[in-house]
Amino acid sequence: MQYIEKIGYKTSAGIKAKVESMEYYPFHLHDDAIEIICVLNGTVNISDSAASYTLKYGDVHIFNKNDPHKIESDDPDNILLTIQIDCPHYMRHFDELDDAYFICDTYAERDLYAVDIKHLRFQLARIHREYSGHYSDILLEDMAKELLRLLLSQFRQYVYKSDKNRAANIVRLQNIDHIYKNYDRMYRIVDFVYTNFRKKLYLKDIAEREFLSEEHISRDLKETLGLSFTQLISLTRCEEAARQLSSTKRTVDQIAQDVGFANRKHLATQFKRWYQQTPSEYRTSILKDLSSDSKVRLRPFDYDYANILLDMYLDEG
Repeated sequence: MQYIEKIGYKTSAGIKAKVESMEYYPFHLHDDAIEIICVLNGTVNISDSAASYTLKYGDVHIFNKNDPHKIESDDPDNILLTIQIDCPHYMRHFDELDDAYFICDTYAERDLYAVDIKHLRFQLARIHREYSGHYSDILLEDMAKELLRLLLSQFRQYVYKSDKNRAANIVRLQNIDHIYKNYDRMYRIVDFVYTNFRKKLYLKDIAEREFLSEEHISRDLKETLGLSFTQLISLTRCEEAARQLSSTKRTVDQIAQDVGFANRKHLATQFKRWYQQTPSEYRTSILKDLSSDSKVRLRPFDYDYANILLDMYLDEG
C-alpha cells in the first residue's frame, strides 16, 4: 500500500503552481511538501485526515506534510489554485520549517477580507503569475521565502475545539500576542509530545522541564489549547496510527504497539473517539479510495476567466 505522492518541480526554486477544475483527487499525502489550495470559483469538498470540509470562493486551506488528503467536487464551475512548496529545499533558510504546522481555516468564520488572508491570497496569486509566465528561478524563490515568512509568522497559532461528536478539530487562533502569554510554552509541550509519544510520558516530567507544578501545566494546557495532557498524547498517537493504517501493511496490533498503546483494544477505543470509526474501518475507507478505479479526474475550465479571478487577488495586495 503506497500513496505518497512525489511532486515534480520544473524549477530549481522548489515550488509548483497550477490552476485546475477538480472533479476527484483520491487520498494521497506529500511527505516533504506543503500544499496550499485557494478556491477561485465554485465549491470543493476536502478531506484532511479524517476531517471533512466544504470550501467556497476565497477559502484557503493548507495541507501539511504527511497529512492524508482528498479533494472532490460535483460543482462543474469550481476552479482551484494550488501552490506546492518543497520543504527540504527551504530548510536552509527556515530551521523551524521541519516541525512547523500551519493552519488556515477561512471556512470556519468566513472572514475572507481580513488583512492576513488577503495578503496570503495575494502571495499565492503572484507566485502563480510568475510561475505560469517566463519565470525567473531567483524571483520564484524569493516569492516562496516571502510566503513562508508569512505562514511562519501568521498561520501557526492554533487551539483544539471539540465538535458535537467530541472530535478535536484544530482551529486557527489569531492575535495571540494580545490574548495569552503562554502559547510558546504550550507549543513546546505539544512538540515534545509529538517527538516522544511512543514512550511513556508523565506530566511530572513535563512540569520539571518547564519549572512549573503539574497542576499549573495541566490547567494551562486545558485552558489554552483545549486538550488535557492525556488527550494530547492520545490524539498524537492516533494521528500516527492513521498514517500507518493508510500507508503501510502493518497489522492493527503492530501499529498499536508501535505508537505507544498497550494493545489493539486500547488503540481502537481511543481511535474511535477522535476519528468516529475503528482503525479497521478507517483503513477500509482509505483502501476503497485507493482502488485501481480511483484516478485523478479534472474538468475543463475557462482559463481566461481564472486569470480574471487571479487578478482580483493581485489587486488585493
